[in-house]
Amino acid sequence: MVILVVSSTRARAARSAADAEAAESATLLPADQLTPVPMSVEPTGGPTKPPPSFVSSFSPGPRTHLSESEESAIVKRARLEIDRVTVYDNTWIETSSFPMGDIPSNRGACTDVVVRSLREIGIDLQQLVHDDLAHDLKGYGAGFTDPNIDHRRVGTMFTFFQRNAMSLTHDVRDKAAWRAGDIVFVAWTWTRGAPPEHVGVISDKIGPRGLPLVIENGGPKAVEADSLGHGKVVGHFRALKKQR
Repeated sequence: MVILVVSSTRARAARSAADAEAAESATLLPADQLTPVPMSVEPTGGPTKPPPSFVSSFSPGPRTHLSESEESAIVKRARLEIDRVTVYDNTWIETSSFPMGDIPSNRGACTDVVVRSLREIGIDLQQLVHDDLAHDLKGYGAGFTDPNIDHRRVGTMFTFFQRNAMSLTHDVRDKAAWRAGDIVFVAWTWTRGAPPEHVGVISDKIGPRGLPLVIENGGPKAVEADSLGHGKVVGHFRALKKQR
């Protein structure tokens, strides 16, 4: 007869891991409740951690909240996309200029909602992403820069926010942590380490579930929807502009 002895510590660890995996699986929504987002595969590769020496493009100080006027400006501009953008387009298009360049105003995708909204408080992601990418191509998994499209790629934008913005909770149950003007990145698969596939701006309106709405463009047009938590939140950020 063979007696198998398993330590209580290892048994507890195995149970904890199994419980964690079961809990995450329980949050998976049926496929018909997920919003399809036809984003292109990101050629820049997976996001990486910032080097310790990197200086943030946003405020590195004790400031933790946008002002009410900044929150309002971001949301108001994001909401304009709902009527303004009539053609969903996430393809390469030459921008009108650099910096502060844009694609035609009637076209856009999820990242364009963020880019256009943050410009209302003086944050030009086109230039900031380009400069950061040029500073550390390896950190982005890229081989070159293209100011026409880099800031419009979900994966590249996500990496930039990881490196520069205030990172906040992914837990949608912590309702007080979600403020108007925050940026949320979502994956449509619930596996650990799932890459971001979609991004939106947190609204100042509250939905029927008691959660803020999200202003987003996953095609065919931009919407203000009760979608927070309908995909795996992989990033929640606040862009705090440096104070002069």
